Amino acid sequence: MNDATWWNRDEAGVRVVPTDSTVSVLRALPPTGLIHSARMRGREMHDSDAVFTHFYEALRLPDCFGWNWDALRDFLTDLHWLNAKNVLVIIDDAHAVLSESPGERGILFRALKDTSKFWAEKPELPGQEKTVFQAVLLCPPEAQENMLHELQKQ
Repeated sequence: MNDATWWNRDEAGVRVVPTDSTVSVLRALPPTGLIHSARMRGREMHDSDAVFTHFYEALRLPDCFGWNWDALRDFLTDLHWLNAKNVLVIIDDAHAVLSESPGERGILFRALKDTSKFWAEKPELPGQEKTVFQAVLLCPPEAQENMLHELQKQ
């Protein structure tokens, strides 16, 4: 992961990163512009309500958020309330997310992948800077392979 470039505006990405890796600041930060970084604690995201709460708080979702998977997808492909055009979602201990509802973990991973792809494929309009959405799933090195496999299934 030492040579990862996360902010390529044409590349969709959800990355699984072991906690013992190092990434250059130059490669981990966007080349220009404001960034909104949302760091969440995966061990506290044990069920869907906890996931929604973390996203609501970390991304400052509007009060009309519907507290369900469809609403989360809708708001992740909007983001109009954020001034930053670079959005980075980091989930610590991602291997522990939805531990009480493991069947729903795929829904979250798919939502993150779809969101990243949505923003990467959205055309840049005249006078509007393109939004870039990246997600990083941090996990212990021994969980990386399982996380990659789980992410690829989505």
